[in-house]
Amino acid sequence: RLVFCLRRFDKNTHHQSLVDHLAVLHIIPAVVMKFPCLAAGVIPTLVALNSFGSKLRSNDPATFTGYKQVLHNHADVQYFADFKIGGQSVSGIFDTGSFDVLVRSSRCQQCVHPTSPFDAKKSKTYRKEGSMKQYFFGSGACVTMMGYDTVEVGGVLKAKDQAIYEIVQHQINVLKLAKFAAIVGIGPGHSFNSTTKTLLMNYNIDEFSVCLQKTPGSDGFLHWGPQAKKLHPTQMYHARVFGRHHWATRIKHIAFLRQGTETDKNGKSDENRHDKDARTQKHNEDSDDETEALSLCSDSHGCSAILDSGTSLIAAPPAALFKLSQDIGEIKEDCSNIHQLPHLSFQLDGQWLKLPPQAYVMRVKGAEVEADNIWDLLFFKPKIRKVDTCVPAFMQIDVQSQLGPVWILGMPFFRYFHTTFERASRSMRFAKAGKDCEPEPVQVFTDKSTHKSLLSFQADQDAAHQPLDVEVQSLIGPSLTSQNGQFIEI
Repeated sequence: RLVFCLRRFDKNTHHQSLVDHLAVLHIIPAVVMKFPCLAAGVIPTLVALNSFGSKLRSNDPATFTGYKQVLHNHADVQYFADFKIGGQSVSGIFDTGSFDVLVRSSRCQQCVHPTSPFDAKKSKTYRKEGSMKQYFFGSGACVTMMGYDTVEVGGVLKAKDQAIYEIVQHQINVLKLAKFAAIVGIGPGHSFNSTTKTLLMNYNIDEFSVCLQKTPGSDGFLHWGPQAKKLHPTQMYHARVFGRHHWATRIKHIAFLRQGTETDKNGKSDENRHDKDARTQKHNEDSDDETEALSLCSDSHGCSAILDSGTSLIAAPPAALFKLSQDIGEIKEDCSNIHQLPHLSFQLDGQWLKLPPQAYVMRVKGAEVEADNIWDLLFFKPKIRKVDTCVPAFMQIDVQSQLGPVWILGMPFFRYFHTTFERASRSMRFAKAGKDCEPEPVQVFTDKSTHKSLLSFQADQDAAHQPLDVEVQSLIGPSLTSQNGQFIEI
């Protein structure tokens, strides 16, 4: 009887959702007069469903049960999701490395619009503020105009009068080809020199998770709210957030380390190299004398690491990348020796993690490389702009912070670590990124001959020994940028 009545009621409602139908239950008496069948015990069910629908759409942390948003994959270097501004569907990068909601605007007459821009004239909820603001990204600069509008995600999260910044002019080449029109900042705090509420604040979201699947071409996921699958605290690692504005923690002891004994370029065992490194490298007090052959960020201060879901690669200071280049060994152009390359090992807030070679090696694809500003960001380049060749996938960024030189752990990190961000406790949690990006317990080793506790992975066969195929012109640079060596409070 319920289905029959709803079908009749739906004839002229343009196929609205069930929840939208239930929203009109305040006129139940009129509906019952038109459809007497509803009076026969169906109304209590509808009222209950209406109550559920209201809770589902609520931003109240006490009733919000979470929402899993698909991040669509473009070329393994852009992950974007659909959301709405002023009722208009927009595709955006959800970026843990920034704070504001920027959107390519129809006001930008000189802009190339590969996807539909936001048009304030078509929004019934838009409110103009009018002030202009300039942003500088690793990929280029843009000029924006501030306004306010309603921003919705998945029909379950809604922020009225959310500050948005319409891009009216830009020099960001990737935006001319990008599958996204917006950059949605989901950093932990306010933007610099601002008290305007961010999207996370207006959504009342204190916890969310990001994970990208390893298989090339696969989508990723942004989970708003607590994760349904809970792991015991001892099955994850917790890193404190030291940054005031960014999801930033301390990173130390960064080095390329091979499994077992070191090997030279000819594949021969070099067991003496380990002993030599152990004698020449200084052991740090907080590493409990369990680490060996450590190189970068090994002093008492270390460096800073920003967890940035909006940057395509790992970014680091040029001087650090030059030192790493001496230890990485030869990478053959066809990537045939990727299985012989070392793991990238590092310490985040005291905990050892590592990434396999396929996380930091890319194969440059495409018929022609045209994006000069992105190409210039790459530290390791072939002598000529040759495509279908393998190189280390690192960008360079020369920024100093209150935590030391800045490193950025971009998309490659999220393919191997399911990362949960917590605003209230100012912390991050890392689990192994399992099948379908489900969080799995990390494997902690206590082998004193290597590291005291090293998060590791069994060989991931689905992505083993496969480099990242990259179209350079699609790469997204870091959202954090400055003049070389400039100090920025992160």
